[in-house]
Amino acid sequence: IINQVTSCGECYPCRKGRGNVCDHLKVRGVHIDGGYREYIAVPESDCYILPDSLSDEDAVMIEPTTIAIQSCTRAELEKDDMLLIYGAGALGSSILKIASKICDHIIVADIMDDKLEEAKHAGAKYTINAMTEDFQAKVLEYTHGRGSTVSIDAACVKNSLLLLLQATGNAGRVITMGFSTAATEVNQFLITSKELDVRGSRLQNKMFGKAISMINEGTLDLTDSISHTFPLTKAQEAFDFVDSRDPSIRKIVFTFDELC
Repeated sequence: IINQVTSCGECYPCRKGRGNVCDHLKVRGVHIDGGYREYIAVPESDCYILPDSLSDEDAVMIEPTTIAIQSCTRAELEKDDMLLIYGAGALGSSILKIASKICDHIIVADIMDDKLEEAKHAGAKYTINAMTEDFQAKVLEYTHGRGSTVSIDAACVKNSLLLLLQATGNAGRVITMGFSTAATEVNQFLITSKELDVRGSRLQNKMFGKAISMINEGTLDLTDSISHTFPLTKAQEAFDFVDSRDPSIRKIVFTFDELC
């Protein structure tokens, strides 16, 4: 498997060990032609050997897992934290998978009951339907009245950052992962009065090795994370299916079997 993040190694972020936000960042598959090519050349240092126990389809989930590891690292998540994950889709599920190895007190919020049920089975201690329940009241109830110590935005919708600033308790950390450029409401009082740390988390910073080590150690199971597979020859059909926003979609994988 290939690390898709490239960095210059010389700019200020790189010198600070944060090449994932390099001033000259390029991502394979975004800024550099990527995985839909027949061949791609990458430095050996960006290549990782897959565990024999992992199928090629399940190995696709290593990359989303590195993003989850990055967000938990940025949050400085610890054993005694009360974590709130807002969003139980593919990103939130990956974060839950990593976070549950670190702390036990995890709340997952979403607007889909089936996703919340899956989150319970995956390690969430509490769940909140943000559409039908009083979100802030439930957070306070599940955190003994003080608010979460860490909140991670895995939904990245217009009002999610404000909701998490409100739901996080004093001295907490709020991790935002969204890329929307639309205006969103926040206010200084929520951040200053509680002295919150609001931190972005982008891509991953050399986390492929950590994810693979966790698989080899038996502490990370990536099986059954793929919801659909399509042969590459039906790529457009797969893209159209993604656009349909079918609730059954988690992760879709292209296979190359028909091309062999």
